Amino acid sequence: MNVSISRRPLPALRGRLAVCLAVCLSLAVTAAPSIALADSGHAAGPLPDTHGPAGVMFDHMHKKGEWMFGFRYMYSSEGGDVLHGGSKAGDQTIIDRGCGPAHKCSMVQSDMSMNMYMLDIMYAPTDWMTLMVMPMYMTHDMTMRPLKSSGGMMGHGGHMGHDGAMGMDMSDGMDGMMSHGTHMHSGSHSHGTDGWGDTIFGPELRIADGPGYHLQFSPMFSAPTGSVDKKTNGVFTHYMMQPGSGTWDFLPSLTYTGRADRLAWGAQVLGVIRMEEENESGYRLGDVLQVTGWGSYRFANWISASIRGLYTDQGQIEGHYNGAHNHSSPPDLQFNYGGTFWDIGFGINTVVPSGPLKGVRFSAEWLQPVDENVNGYQLERDGTLWANTSFAF
Repeated sequence: MNVSISRRPLPALRGRLAVCLAVCLSLAVTAAPSIALADSGHAAGPLPDTHGPAGVMFDHMHKKGEWMFGFRYMYSSEGGDVLHGGSKAGDQTIIDRGCGPAHKCSMVQSDMSMNMYMLDIMYAPTDWMTLMVMPMYMTHDMTMRPLKSSGGMMGHGGHMGHDGAMGMDMSDGMDGMMSHGTHMHSGSHSHGTDGWGDTIFGPELRIADGPGYHLQFSPMFSAPTGSVDKKTNGVFTHYMMQPGSGTWDFLPSLTYTGRADRLAWGAQVLGVIRMEEENESGYRLGDVLQVTGWGSYRFANWISASIRGLYTDQGQIEGHYNGAHNHSSPPDLQFNYGGTFWDIGFGINTVVPSGPLKGVRFSAEWLQPVDENVNGYQLERDGTLWANTSFAF
């Protein structure tokens, strides 16, 4: 796959990500002379709070020559009301507006779940750099329900071509309807996808490290190893159910952690910047900006509990599927993706402090949505569970 940098004017979100990247690079460059001289400040034995909450990645590094093998699991679910912005949207509003001015929605998602399984492999060739690779496997499941109209007949939800003309005429008959990806279900139905996702890799670079604090910059990349051409009933499935992004992505992050006695804290700024104009299926996912901060208390040398706040700003999808696909439910349309989201996380970290299993870690965290302002029409989020285990040697 050839990598091409987008030449489109940067929208507001990409501008904020560019500023974030510039700040990260500036800090890395100005602190470069201190990288090799910084005090390691490591505790004599493993402590649970030297790693961040389970849902935080790129938060810690390893000593020279040290390996770490880990497994991460994430489960997220959506259900309940369909939101427009931050307010509940009724069925008739979704029918009339959820699929754009040229289409009438006939279906809407009633619940969705995603499972993500990740290997976390890290190696430190030096004290100031840790290398990381993270392959992943994903599953998606969605249940759709028919919309209940209060105003009579609904539109057929056919496909609109790029030229703006309706891509289906009723005289096309059944074959024409199926070729343009119209939903033929009259009742609730479920469908799913699974497959390898994208692969994250890159270095974590120590900027500063001393007794009670640590600062690192992690310029990660994501390789498009996940599929973006999954289909349901012969047409492209919903964008959100593709296992991969289909583009080479840049994931820069800046992470600060601190500690004092039994207290520990941290903060991270992370971006996801899509480095290609579109993927092989004709679209590009939105850029992402995340800001998070947390604090934890260590009850004993083997266990700590944390609380975390998370803000996410995600852009809508750009481009368009370049093959047959539905236009009959909100997740079929690009403008129904992205928004701003607030979550609060509650976590627990444990580590085996001694004995033959010394250094084995387990952590878990639940992220509870507290506010969301979505683009277009989207299903309300239920929450996200993270569970990790790892061993360093």
